[in-house]
Amino acid sequence: MKKVFMKYILPVLGVIAVVLLDQLVKELCLDKIGMYNTIVLIEDVFELHVIPNYGMAWGMLQNKQWIFVVITPVVLALAVWFYLKMPAEKKFTPMRVLTILLAGGAIGNLLDRMFRGDFCQGYVVDMFYFKAIDFPVFNVADSFICVSFALLAILVIFKYSEEDFDRMFGLKKKAKAVDEDSVKEAKENIIEEVSKDAEETVAVEETVSEE
Repeated sequence: MKKVFMKYILPVLGVIAVVLLDQLVKELCLDKIGMYNTIVLIEDVFELHVIPNYGMAWGMLQNKQWIFVVITPVVLALAVWFYLKMPAEKKFTPMRVLTILLAGGAIGNLLDRMFRGDFCQGYVVDMFYFKAIDFPVFNVADSFICVSFALLAILVIFKYSEEDFDRMFGLKKKAKAVDEDSVKEAKENIIEEVSKDAEETVAVEETVSEE
């Protein structure tokens, strides 16, 4: 029961928690600040600037919500598949946690695009604005997605070895199975050759005896 909880129930609860946090912050900003309004938290450095986003950062893919609605479920399916492939070991805990946070962030923005405004033509609510560097306005879900993806890339490059991924995707088992089949085939070939040699030897001996 504990293994089931840790592998299946806990990650689902983690994703739900991320989605709820994202949606709660968006609703609070809409309710307490209002769309297109701004609250300055640190003068000329950081503001809460609530705006709708019909695309992605830097104004790209504006009014192309269908692209995100189609791609996001595919990414989520890959994330689930990737998560289930991870061995239940402490070594893979960081990767599991980051995958959960990434999935939660993706779902948070997907819900916005599906249900804020016309169905599947909605907008994402953004609110965090670093004015000091004029960074594009973003939200909680964006933070989870970007940070998780960046850390996953770092882990893949610097922490986990090729052997770890062989274990994740069962490549070693497949290679072992292939090796076992090769050994079995080699043994069969040897036995066959020995049998042929034995038959030939017996035939020669019979010929010599007859002579």
